[in-house]
Amino acid sequence: MVKNSILSQQAQKIYDLIIECESKFEEDDELRSHMAKYICILCSGFLENAMYLIYTDWVSTKSPHVHIEAYVQHMLNKVQNPNSDKFREIVRAFNLEWEPALKDFLQEEERASAINYIIKDRHKIAHGKNSDITLLGIKAHFDKAIEVVDFIESQLAIV
Repeated sequence: MVKNSILSQQAQKIYDLIIECESKFEEDDELRSHMAKYICILCSGFLENAMYLIYTDWVSTKSPHVHIEAYVQHMLNKVQNPNSDKFREIVRAFNLEWEPALKDFLQEEERASAINYIIKDRHKIAHGKNSDITLLGIKAHFDKAIEVVDFIESQLAIV
């Protein structure tokens, strides 16, 4: 599980909601389908928050210059709908040497696809398009997204 306390709480709320939906709604229940879409939006928000919180926390501990911290916060605050390419781009901006390891990790076990699926479906849902997302599917994708966030936190802990 992720180390950042805010992200950990956010992830736990998402998991709790998934469990609650699984217990309250039958698989073919239309409300369960709507809840899966809502949870997808929450997962997308989690990914945005993860990129912001992980790197701004790291910079605040590494940089003695408040101006650098403010700049990083400003730039990361603009990140929306971070797909796997955006994750790699942000990592590369901090350290070119970290990106290949993240790239390899994303390619393993279809982690990049999971993140991209969350972002793609969030986009469909937000724009009123049809989404075939299921509760089981979003949970599986979110599990992989958590692995990626945990990996990035681990990369920063080494430095």
